[in-house]
Amino acid sequence: MKYLRWEPSGQTGILYIDREKSLNALNYNVLRELDAFIEERVQENELRALILTGAGDKAFIAGADIKEMCDLDHLGMMRFTDLGLRVARRLETAPFMTIAAVNGYALGGGLELALSCDFIYASKKAKLGLPEVTLGLIPGFGGTQRLCRAAGARMAKELVMSGRIISAEQAREYQIVNHLSEAESLLSDCQRTIQEVLKNSFCAVLQAKNAINYGQDIGITEACELEKNMCAVAFATADRKEGMTAFVEKREPAFA
Repeated sequence: MKYLRWEPSGQTGILYIDREKSLNALNYNVLRELDAFIEERVQENELRALILTGAGDKAFIAGADIKEMCDLDHLGMMRFTDLGLRVARRLETAPFMTIAAVNGYALGGGLELALSCDFIYASKKAKLGLPEVTLGLIPGFGGTQRLCRAAGARMAKELVMSGRIISAEQAREYQIVNHLSEAESLLSDCQRTIQEVLKNSFCAVLQAKNAINYGQDIGITEACELEKNMCAVAFATADRKEGMTAFVEKREPAFA
């Protein structure tokens, strides 16, 4: 891969956007590599957790590559946003947990991809925002919708319509970010949470992820019905039997 760097470790790994000199900005080639990489991991069905971060210490992803975008026409922009939306959706629905480790600027498309991950952990020095209106645009990779779901409609409107860039502390206050870390401990904090999650039944973890993802897009009655059905699926697994047996026998479970 030319624009990505993958550091696997067992069933987990760290994926770097590797364009440090360009502040890890997104262009067609980066998005194509991301799209193909995630699809390959889905097909392999071996990965259980992925940390997405940026190379260097200045930027997670500082947005789209504006120089490349300047050369696009209307149809080219539609193709670019289609690709960005597909990558964001792949991250959101991946059959493994995803953490965005925001180590610097997460702007525009960078924040949009972070919002597609299950968790966002941020360095205390990070800056986040959707400043597209300052360029005569609006977010195109799902940012208006996912920010609204994270921070609420009024806060999303204020941040998107002003183009304001906020601190990591403000992002935590607005419930955009799960956790703040010192820069040097950001990845280890992500890995610690991964280990906390992966000690549980992975089948149950994925059922919970899917219940939350799909439930927020439907009414509460339908969402509770969805949860009931997913709970029944989890109940039928060997992991459920092992978990309950281990509880009764007062020992640690040995999940698949």
